[in-house]
Amino acid sequence: MLETRVVNDMTTVDHEVNEMVSGGCVNEHIYLFAKDEELTIRLAAEAGVQPYRIPEKGMFESLLSKFTSNSEDRMEQMESLGLTKEMVDSLEREIKDGKIVLVCDK
Repeated sequence: MLETRVVNDMTTVDHEVNEMVSGGCVNEHIYLFAKDEELTIRLAAEAGVQPYRIPEKGMFESLLSKFTSNSEDRMEQMESLGLTKEMVDSLEREIKDGKIVLVCDK
């Protein structure tokens, strides 16, 4: 079973993670999705959850990703967790608006 949360800002990520854990989620099964890779990695580390799995990139791809969106990778990862295409599209709009998405695979 999947549980999703949309978080409005960085300051409430810990609160939402704690609520998810209280509801039966395990930190290792909570994935964090944010607009950019650096923010995703930093927030996930601070909250003790998993960043979405960012694919390994060569030097050229890493440089190019600074100027392009990583939304395709992010959307594929959300779908791989079992979210429907409609849900992924909705969550991706939230992320593009600067919100943070948490997904727990219970």
